[in-house]
Amino acid sequence: MGLNFKGNIMSNRLKNEKSAYLKQHENNPVDWFPYGPEALQKAKEENKPIFLSIGYSSCHWCHVMAHESFENKDIANFLNENYVCIKVDREEYPDLDAYYQQACQRFTQTGGWPLSAFLLPDMKPFFVGTYFPAEAKFGETSFLEIIQKINSLYNDDREKIEADAKNVIDDILTGPQIEGEKPELAQFPTPMMILEALKDLQDDKYGGYGEAPKFPNFAYLEWAVEQMLEGKVDQKYGKHIIDSIDKMLMGGINDHVRGGIHRYSVDEMWLVPHFEKMLYDQAGLLKLLAKVGPLYPSPLVFDGIMDTLDYLENEMQSEKGFFFSAQDADSEGIEGLYQTFGLKEFEEALKNNDDKEKSLTKNLDKLKKWFRITKEGNFENGQNVISLDFDLAKEIFTQEGWDLVRQTRKAILTERKKRIPPATDNKGVASWNFLTLSALIDVIQYCPIDPIKYRAQKILNDALKGSFETFVMKAQDVGTKIKHTTTMDDSIPYLEDYVFFAEAMLRLYEISGNPDFKNNFKDTLEFIHTEFISEGKALTRAKSLNDDLLYPNLKLNSFDASFRSPLSTLVSLTRRGAVLFQDLKLIEAIKDVEEGLTFETLRYPYGSGEALRALTYPIAAYKVVKVPATWVKESKFSKFITYFLPRFVIDYQEEETNKWQICSLKACELQGEGVDNFIETLAPKEEVKNEK
Repeated sequence: MGLNFKGNIMSNRLKNEKSAYLKQHENNPVDWFPYGPEALQKAKEENKPIFLSIGYSSCHWCHVMAHESFENKDIANFLNENYVCIKVDREEYPDLDAYYQQACQRFTQTGGWPLSAFLLPDMKPFFVGTYFPAEAKFGETSFLEIIQKINSLYNDDREKIEADAKNVIDDILTGPQIEGEKPELAQFPTPMMILEALKDLQDDKYGGYGEAPKFPNFAYLEWAVEQMLEGKVDQKYGKHIIDSIDKMLMGGINDHVRGGIHRYSVDEMWLVPHFEKMLYDQAGLLKLLAKVGPLYPSPLVFDGIMDTLDYLENEMQSEKGFFFSAQDADSEGIEGLYQTFGLKEFEEALKNNDDKEKSLTKNLDKLKKWFRITKEGNFENGQNVISLDFDLAKEIFTQEGWDLVRQTRKAILTERKKRIPPATDNKGVASWNFLTLSALIDVIQYCPIDPIKYRAQKILNDALKGSFETFVMKAQDVGTKIKHTTTMDDSIPYLEDYVFFAEAMLRLYEISGNPDFKNNFKDTLEFIHTEFISEGKALTRAKSLNDDLLYPNLKLNSFDASFRSPLSTLVSLTRRGAVLFQDLKLIEAIKDVEEGLTFETLRYPYGSGEALRALTYPIAAYKVVKVPATWVKESKFSKFITYFLPRFVIDYQEEETNKWQICSLKACELQGEGVDNFIETLAPKEEVKNEK
């Protein structure tokens, strides 16, 4: 229990858990259970409602609710007496989280974390919300009043809440019923049609789309950049895409001091971030910037890549090689305390870490303007988020100006390292690690700067070894088995883990020519089609899983939620696998999945960037590029394949020949002999240009 007879705090049932998030709550007076049969049995036997709280270790509002409510003895006593309380780390159970997030949308039209779900003993939701304040404010009911009222409803009007729960579950399982004819794949719009459809969402002043809060939406931007590289985007829309990336990188959402990117911006200017850092966002940023670099060779872009690599290697990579999941938004209990600087702190940081010529001190007034540092501050309590002023870009982006920027960042970093840093969640999540492997490969393949490529390769080598040793296991009955997190010994087989593992294997094969990676890709793709595709839908977890889970195995949708959609990635991988292995059956197997994906994507294209990447081209546009295996070591070839985008798949031939060939799913179209002939035939005849 949370309290002993003297009222002293004792460890609850979370004390033996490995999750950093669950460990944060082990001394709460709330009698928390981890998710499992013990809690469910207690709810059933005592006929009590379940209070299910879902969050993650780096979530700021999770911390706020914990301090306000879960450390409050009156609230804890009422919860303990009237509910069975279950605490869940959403990173350990993504399917459970997805299910109750959908329920939350039905009840409140919102979602997010912390998620506060009130369930019947059989886990059916009858009310779900997010953060509730401990005391009534801003027109919101206090959390204590909420749990009291819900408990009364449970005891006095059980029939109604059971009916409400049934209606919500039926709605989740059937999905929204939308009138209208589903479009054929052949009717999929051109990139310009998609961009035109979203023009009213464009923020022409600050870049990006929509209003605050603003998320980077990496998958959509990556799709747009790929279309620019293909010459499919006109100058007007191309300029908006580049401006959006520019302003995002100059804003405070980008960590100018340490590298990496924060979760989102709370304002429309990209200035003040929600300070947590997630591994999957770093992967999304790297993938995007790797492809922006050849198109827009800006020091902002290339420093963004190198700084993010430096951040990953020094702060997010474990000794074993795999990557940690997240860093907290808070330090010493205060959001942004570690990252922000007051005016005097900024001035002292530059003066204390200046060079012999006193470059920073001499240019102090200018640098305060460039970095938007004021006495009033642009954050709480006179603090400033480190960012660069969009309006002074012409001054900043000179050789002398950028040298000063770099020197300033280094000086601030020296001072920041003296502070107590935010906590790092040292949990490894398989899918997020595989996403990061693919992102590193994109940097190696697409970035034109050799020192950046070498740094990415070094990190990749360690990460690949660590990821295999940590997450990938050989199982006699299923071949390759993937462990979802480092905090769970026996985890559920999730589609996201297998999809992003398959993608990483294919990308590794394309840059290395190692046939083991090709075989891993083939085996994993076949396993996915067997275990996760059912009745034209892709399921969250393996369908052969024999379990007593009381929540449904949901179908995935096309939307890019916290990270790019596993379903959309699966469609893209299946198309690439079909041309690589010349296997039409793979396409037939996901025909219904593709049809549903197309319909969802056209309803909400901005939130379906990965689906756009999969569907923009018909299957006939996907090509396999067959080249001699010896070419993988040819510098001419490795530099040239920066032009290849996801609709091309490289396949290395072991035969002793110097011939190359390009084939679609049903026929081979081009062929020749030698690297020079290959490059001459396929090199773009006209350079893609986009003026700022």
